Amino acid sequence: TVAYRTIYIQGDTVLDWYEGHNWITVDALDAQGQHLPGSDSFDVALHELDETKSFTEGRAEFGPYQTGSYHTLSTSLNSSTEGTLVACLKLQPGSAMTPYVNHVQFQEGMNSVFGFLLDAAGQPAPDVLVAHGETQTTTNPDGFYSLDGLPIATEVNLTFTQSGEEVAPNLLQLVEYGAMWLNHTTSTTLEFPGNVSFITPASSVPLGPIQLEWAGGAYTDYFELYQGEISQEGLIYRGSSNSFEYTATESGTYSFHLVAHNVNGTSPNSASVLVLFLPTQSEDALWTSGMHWNYTLVHTPEYRSNRTFTAIGTEDIVDAFGRERSTYLVRITDDRYEEGEKAFRWIDTETFLPVKTYWADAPSSSSYFQEGSMGWMFTDGDQEQGLFGEEHSTELHFNRTNIIGVPGHPNGYDDTMNSVSVQQGVSITTAAGTFDCTYITIQDDVDGVLSWELWFNHTVQNYVKIVDRLPGSHSDMVVYELTGYNQPSVPEFLTEPVVQTSPTFELQWSEFADAQNFQLLENGNEIYRGSETKFQVDNRGDGDYEYQINAITELDYVLVGATLDLVVDFVPPVPEFTSSISLLNATETAVFSWEYDYTADWFAISQEGPDGEVVEVYNGSSTSIEVDFTDPGLHRFRLTAMVDGKLSEPSSSVFVTVEEPPAEDASEGFMPSMSLLSVIFVALCVVLFTEMRRSR
Repeated sequence: TVAYRTIYIQGDTVLDWYEGHNWITVDALDAQGQHLPGSDSFDVALHELDETKSFTEGRAEFGPYQTGSYHTLSTSLNSSTEGTLVACLKLQPGSAMTPYVNHVQFQEGMNSVFGFLLDAAGQPAPDVLVAHGETQTTTNPDGFYSLDGLPIATEVNLTFTQSGEEVAPNLLQLVEYGAMWLNHTTSTTLEFPGNVSFITPASSVPLGPIQLEWAGGAYTDYFELYQGEISQEGLIYRGSSNSFEYTATESGTYSFHLVAHNVNGTSPNSASVLVLFLPTQSEDALWTSGMHWNYTLVHTPEYRSNRTFTAIGTEDIVDAFGRERSTYLVRITDDRYEEGEKAFRWIDTETFLPVKTYWADAPSSSSYFQEGSMGWMFTDGDQEQGLFGEEHSTELHFNRTNIIGVPGHPNGYDDTMNSVSVQQGVSITTAAGTFDCTYITIQDDVDGVLSWELWFNHTVQNYVKIVDRLPGSHSDMVVYELTGYNQPSVPEFLTEPVVQTSPTFELQWSEFADAQNFQLLENGNEIYRGSETKFQVDNRGDGDYEYQINAITELDYVLVGATLDLVVDFVPPVPEFTSSISLLNATETAVFSWEYDYTADWFAISQEGPDGEVVEVYNGSSTSIEVDFTDPGLHRFRLTAMVDGKLSEPSSSVFVTVEEPPAEDASEGFMPSMSLLSVIFVALCVVLFTEMRRSR
């Protein structure tokens, strides 16, 4: 878990944290926003726990307390009971986007207005913007809000909006001393689509088609899928399906973004995924597919991990200076990564330094990602020079942009001028052995910091040790030390050992210089022999599979290669579900149809009526049905498929609105349209008329 806490350092300080707990920190400020001096003369109270603290240098602290609970604080900065300032907050862990959520500032002449915003059904109304002019906040999942720093004795006009639409009437309130509770109820509920997430992970795949799959949230009408930037030019799909097959025509790095839509707007955050379509190995490359290097990493502050860099191809990309660079595409694995966590680097083929980086968090943790673009311009002072040539570089212009895919988190930027020193024949020892290296130092010209120390060995064809004091992360320094390396003498698999959710999948392996052909074994049985470096495996049932790739050299000699263990666990894809009509009256019929790539045992359609009751209206093997309606209102339909005893996730919702039947025309008859009083009046008139005739 993570906790963000505000601290005030005056000298040596011991900091402690408790999991699931955090602190409340308080400032006492004068009317100009400066900390009040001599503030020991007044206190701040925490009401729920009946605690009182004195201010020291205008600061106070409470805690640690369990996160998730609400607390009320009050103080009288002018030592007057009539001038009490009150604040309310929910104690939270905090985040990089909101590090000060538990920090309260009391300022002379200012107070807070806070309360809960509920919808018409009494449920919390989250993500509503509450504002008075430029002072604004957003309701939390409980519907709670707090507007701070409002001038006392002024009337504020609170507005309540969501995506620019008013969801509750404005409130006029005079700001006074004391607790300014102001609860409110929305007049309407705007249901925006929930966030979407890619099921397809960041991955490296052979050049060709890939099935992109995703999961949508509630209240979603349709999705928009973009390749590259979210713009009209990048739009490649719009519809209600939960998957799309994309075919790349060129190798390279492709980013995909997904947005959910309904009539009220879009999902709060878009989803993204990176797919690397692997190129053919360049014949001129020093690195070949399957080569890998193992490093131990030590971060400062203290954090250790073991990391493997595996070459999987080559790619030409543009660096931070706009120059086209030839790079090795490298896949990263780390013993501290969670399942599904992915990382790649693009390493310059001349300097062996990264030109691009990419990391995506495990889907079970978050949808966060980080993408870096770098430029290393080495010169001799006048013109560009190589790092390992006869003419050594003496200067470096370094530029880096780190895109942080965390909502609200600022991106990172570096642009430095540096001096470069290159020294030959420097010996260094690591866990992998003792190496004769080219030692390179890169020193910042402004602050004098030795930003990088690099030890390169030509046999290893990589750096044996790296000291990085400008890592572009939360660490102050990262040290890489080589623990082992492998330049494959046999074919290696490039396919990642992940769970295969489809019965058909592709295996890919590295090229091998002496191979006339390759032999692919599955559980000891040959399933392919040929010169290709990939093979499609079809229609495999659930279970564990061991694959082995061997090289067949001259005279049919078989060179035994690497093995790969894969698990096949078929997950039926979500059916594509459509309706012939979305608005009809009670006399009309809707036709529902669907497409499916697999032979299903059966399909089932559920219907949720206007009263909220869910019933199954169809179960069978057909791919279309007709449905009649009797109840007016909104009807929701979803489709599932059963394949080999496994049930798919429900399809995207299809909505059908049945209109109320029209009122009968009054001209169709007199008596049916008469009210009861009219009938009684006519009857009395008939009786009276009869009695009058008798009296004559």
